[in-house]
Amino acid sequence: MTQTTNPVVTLTGACKAFGSHQVLLDVSLSVAPGEVVAIIGPSGGGKSTLLRCLTLLETLDAGTLSYGDLVAAQSNGGRIAYASTPTLKQVRSRFGLVFQNYNLFPHLTVMQNITDAPVRVQRRPRDEVEAKARDLIAEMGLKGCEDKVPCQLSGGQQQRVSIARALAMNPEVLYFDEPTSALDPELTAEVLRVIKDLAAQNMTMVVVTHEMGFAREVAQRVIFLDGGTIVEEGPATQVIDHPREARTQAFLSRLAD
Repeated sequence: MTQTTNPVVTLTGACKAFGSHQVLLDVSLSVAPGEVVAIIGPSGGGKSTLLRCLTLLETLDAGTLSYGDLVAAQSNGGRIAYASTPTLKQVRSRFGLVFQNYNLFPHLTVMQNITDAPVRVQRRPRDEVEAKARDLIAEMGLKGCEDKVPCQLSGGQQQRVSIARALAMNPEVLYFDEPTSALDPELTAEVLRVIKDLAAQNMTMVVVTHEMGFAREVAQRVIFLDGGTIVEEGPATQVIDHPREARTQAFLSRLAD
């Protein structure tokens, strides 16, 4: 993880529309090393699109996106310009993404799912990558699953493999898109426990979540996104327990019903 005090990722004035539907409107955020940021809000509020723009799965219409000293995208004269392919490759090496539906390769074993990208994309030595993978498998509570394929695992186990796969790339920041939405309560607790352990290790994380108790306990900062704009942000206990904005209050009161 980076040792600098500069933000790991900075997004300024982000806008994104699909046709005439404006999904993000002037969204700005930065994440410091070791910080855990939770993004909450209603369905359709722009949370997943924000994460997809941060991870280059969607292109911005306007704004600036940088990872440390690397500028990934920048508005210039009303148009967005993305960096060169080599620079974007460097940018991609600085983050990991954990999807809500795991996105594991179904034909690969647990060990192969974790080691494939570090060996093929980052071209790291296989021995080094496999040693790291074994450590991650143990850390995720998956010992004995090395040679299993995803269909032989529970949903919670598959999500822990997905987390291990992201960590194997040595990212500076880890993104989670509703990591427990496909899981039942028992399996949800398994995955949240892993994320809490990572937070205790000062892993920089941005988590889109609907688990308010988890956000309150783990996140240093909570961002409430609605209608494509940041309505409210601040310390987790303030935003969740004492929200200042009426829209935040209405959203949280519906969850409590």
